[in-house]
Amino acid sequence: MVEINLLPQQYRKQSEPSAWRFATYALIPVTVAAILIPEVMTATRAGDLRKQIDSLNGEAAALAPVNREFSELTREKTELEQITSIATQLRDGKTYWTNDLAAFTAQLPAGSGVAVQSMTIKALDAAALGTLQQGGVYSGKNVTREIDLTGSAASQQAVVGFLRTFENNPNFGVNFRSMQADGETGQYTFNASVGVVQPVAQTETPADPNAPATAPAAPSGSAEGGPSVN
Repeated sequence: MVEINLLPQQYRKQSEPSAWRFATYALIPVTVAAILIPEVMTATRAGDLRKQIDSLNGEAAALAPVNREFSELTREKTELEQITSIATQLRDGKTYWTNDLAAFTAQLPAGSGVAVQSMTIKALDAAALGTLQQGGVYSGKNVTREIDLTGSAASQQAVVGFLRTFENNPNFGVNFRSMQADGETGQYTFNASVGVVQPVAQTETPADPNAPATAPAAPSGSAEGGPSVN
């Protein structure tokens, strides 16, 4: 059914928009703003972050040669420290093997009946020396190197005499290890070490400059060539 308003125009009820319609119209821009503002802020923040990343990448690229040079210098420093450490150890443990061998050879007794078959020179540190001295070896001697040797002799007395030559020398010490007799040949084989004593440096006491000078002794005869008094 269709309703027709037959009232004159001035008597007709004017229809007015409701409050919900105004609220709907007002809600549209608020909704649009709520959506667009975070998007704009996010896009702006992302742009700033991209700029910072690009700046950092540029700085990293500029510092790359410096970083490589620093790494190379660090590696060279480590290698030099290792080389210096090895050189220091070699310098501190430096031994004059030629002098030790010459001194040992000079003490070999002639006609002792002993033949040296092998010989090895090695350094002896303070800890090892202390352990040997506690066992009565190298007592009172500052042994810094050892000459390990094996040899053979015609008799037991020949071995004793050979080692005693070094034991009685203040520049050496003896660490006797073992001796065996060969029943077939009658020879004695022995194993011992001869310690090389490091001489202690002696310092001279300087003369006192304030000490009075000593007058020279007077001659026994009379002065001026005169006759002596009896």
